[in-house]
Amino acid sequence: MKRTLIAAAVSLTPMVATGEPVKVDLDRNVYIPGEDLDHATLNVAATYDDEKVRIHYEYATDDPSWYHQYWVYQGDGEWERYGSGAGPDEHGLYEDRISMLLDDGGVDGFDRYGGWMTAHDGMRALTSEVDGDKVEAHPKLGEEMGRSDVRKYLPQTRTTEDPTEKSWDAIRDDDELAALQEEGVFLDLWQWRAHRSHPMGVADNGYVLHYRLGSEGRGMYTTNWDDDAGQPAYMLDPETTGKRALDWDRLVNREYDQDDPYFISEDNAVAFDPDHDWQEGDVIPQRFLRQPSGSRGAIAAEGGYEDGAWQVRLTRTLEAPNAQDSKSLEEGGIYNVAFAVHTGQVGARWHQVSLPQTLGLGVDDADIVATRVDDVTAANDDLAWTELPVMYPGQATWQWLHSDHPGAEEVRSGEVSIHDEHVADELRGFIIAEELRMLEADGARD
Repeated sequence: MKRTLIAAAVSLTPMVATGEPVKVDLDRNVYIPGEDLDHATLNVAATYDDEKVRIHYEYATDDPSWYHQYWVYQGDGEWERYGSGAGPDEHGLYEDRISMLLDDGGVDGFDRYGGWMTAHDGMRALTSEVDGDKVEAHPKLGEEMGRSDVRKYLPQTRTTEDPTEKSWDAIRDDDELAALQEEGVFLDLWQWRAHRSHPMGVADNGYVLHYRLGSEGRGMYTTNWDDDAGQPAYMLDPETTGKRALDWDRLVNREYDQDDPYFISEDNAVAFDPDHDWQEGDVIPQRFLRQPSGSRGAIAAEGGYEDGAWQVRLTRTLEAPNAQDSKSLEEGGIYNVAFAVHTGQVGARWHQVSLPQTLGLGVDDADIVATRVDDVTAANDDLAWTELPVMYPGQATWQWLHSDHPGAEEVRSGEVSIHDEHVADELRGFIIAEELRMLEADGARD
């Protein structure tokens, strides 16, 4: 049974031509895409058996990317990194991703606000982004964790009582964070990455608590760089791939397909040879892929880009691989989920997101109904697909929702859900219109 959605009485964004950005000012971390008015959708289905659950994705796009960041030889002995997610990458060198936030009811508010409750003033890529030196000087984020930016976090992990106040630096002490984690006050984060995880047959398992964190175990990618030598650590194995490097022109013309070595991994690499006669335009992937371990590598991935769409399947045990960073699922349970899609060679906050949904295992009155099968890994042509509208999330932070948002009073009451105030088609325009107002107000203050 689907929830009834009530339209908000708001003025909508001015219409723009399909694909044209509404506003661009990358110096201020501003890139408002217009393509979201095109009514993009993510199709989701789910199946489960006695031991495992499988999430099926289908996302149509005529501009897929399985490329990410690369080292490019400049001809003067220097290797320069290409690929940025700040708005669409000018060379198309940023991977597509599909993410799911999953909660079992442990995070109060997630069912009402979805991923918007993890966005906060001061986060990277926002116009309010905190200076890196301030983050590096923070005792927890910088000195202990080695971070230079602020990423997703739950408001429950901050000591700030007033939700309208910037709270990035007001982190609870370690004992309090550990208690929250033990109580299940974290979001399970499944990230399928077209470049950094998919070639290894996995999705990236993580979670959101006081930061966006990787789950326990070794990750499936690391940096392909030798700091001491100032050069890549690995190159492609010519005996395995027929080449030591990719070609820049072929790369930017997107001529390497999913069966080509567009990535570098422990299965197709050898140590970098500094004595090779490297040529200008030689390209080596900047991320080195490897087999993950522990909970970090617990989500298997298969599929790929086919017939004009990403068709991807993620499989994990019903039981959490690690109860401190993942959520267990069981038949008859209903869980809160929200999805995000990065496409168009963008990173960070420039993605498309769904409204919060419910996922039920064998429960008909959920938004997404997981059906029981004998074996989730067997072929299944009879899936129960749910079509989810996805949209640009704007700069709607937790602080903004409680202050300048037109419905801030209802938000502060703690009782309203995004579903009570918005339908997806109108929310797209509302988000863009509000960001434009926000930027205009910030400009006036400047």
